[in-house]
Amino acid sequence: MKTPYFLRVFFVSYESAFLALCLAGYMLSQKSLSAHFPLSTLNEDAIKWAMIYPAGIAGWTFKEGMAVLFPSDKNEKALHEWPDYWRLKVHFDVGITNSILFSIPCFFVWVMGALNTLAGAWIFGGFAGALSINAFSFYTAKIHLKSALIHLDDRNNSNNRVN
Repeated sequence: MKTPYFLRVFFVSYESAFLALCLAGYMLSQKSLSAHFPLSTLNEDAIKWAMIYPAGIAGWTFKEGMAVLFPSDKNEKALHEWPDYWRLKVHFDVGITNSILFSIPCFFVWVMGALNTLAGAWIFGGFAGALSINAFSFYTAKIHLKSALIHLDDRNNSNNRVN
């Protein structure tokens, strides 16, 4: 049950849709883009430091992602006892997996010095964009989780006042 859910969360996602759109956009506009936008004029310093963006996004996701599973000391027990906690854990695992998998093509394009080619820049930009969407998913998950735990805490406090 968990493996099919993992695969569904992995493949049916905003990140996958974005990467599919990037691939389609590249395939449909490769010839016209290569004729109109020569990439050989990219700034060398920009290319040298380009990897900071995907590495920073992936690092932020690793650091802040832990707050999704362990939001605070007083609410962790309620979260971990939640019957659908395994689904949250699957989404967390997919997000961390995405961070790793989406960083790898960025790293290879950067190391191979292919950022000044159309294909390399497109791959780097596409996977960096998917990393950004992934990080935004973690950010919104933290917000929704904190909101749900506040409502749970309020409900528990009102039950304690009634009793």
